Amino acid sequence: MDNKKKRIGVLDSGLGGLTVIKELERLLPQESVAYFGDNANCPYGNRPKEEIVELTISMLDFLQKQDIKIVAIACNTISTLVDEFRKRYEFPIVSIIEEACKYVAGRELSQVGVFATEFTIRQGVYGKMLEKLRPETKVFGQSSRTLAAMIDEGKFNEPGVKAEIEAMLAALRQAKPTIKTIVLGCTHYPIVQDLFEQAAPDITFINPAQVQAKAVESLLSERGLLSDASVPPLDIFTSGEKSQYEAALKKLEISRPDSITIIK
Repeated sequence: MDNKKKRIGVLDSGLGGLTVIKELERLLPQESVAYFGDNANCPYGNRPKEEIVELTISMLDFLQKQDIKIVAIACNTISTLVDEFRKRYEFPIVSIIEEACKYVAGRELSQVGVFATEFTIRQGVYGKMLEKLRPETKVFGQSSRTLAAMIDEGKFNEPGVKAEIEAMLAALRQAKPTIKTIVLGCTHYPIVQDLFEQAAPDITFINPAQVQAKAVESLLSERGLLSDASVPPLDIFTSGEKSQYEAALKKLEISRPDSITIIK
């Protein structure tokens, strides 16, 4: 197969990576995309490293069979372990954390908050990477054990989601009241970015899905792999349920996909 006609692969621990799909549709509407969301095991952020690696390799092996030319790891938790996977596969792998950190460094902020899962915050990758890119930017993390799971179940506007968002904001403000910029360091969170903005209109929230999609576009362009297909398919594969995706696709105003296939 012509490498240009191969697909962009996107993977996530659940449906949060649809935020990346939304941005890819906007930037690269001519590209065919295969998405895998492991909803049956979401959230990854509460799991041990060995289990996350094993689950991710299963997803990457699956996507490899879908004629992939590049993979975007939309999940921040998985992206903390990206080096574990790059050495196993020939196709390039784009980490959402790396791209988010490059973007934050470019904004020359003195401080930034990061909302993410327990594993992502515990690994401290945002802080370590920004320390290398721009030591002047100090990172303050706040984790949630429950928010990603609630969003993955399609609970976008329920009181529990709003309460958890308010609790995360209150905890970060107590620790660092001067923070005015927060990275939504879990791809599930931008699905309810409107709730974050309602709860804290004085804060700027960064959606890393936007910069990751731009990085995919740039890398494909550099390698001469941009497609010129006229009606490319978007196929979703999940270990979860179709209803979860139908709700999220509607919330994100994504007009496709061509198919949603349950993989058990």
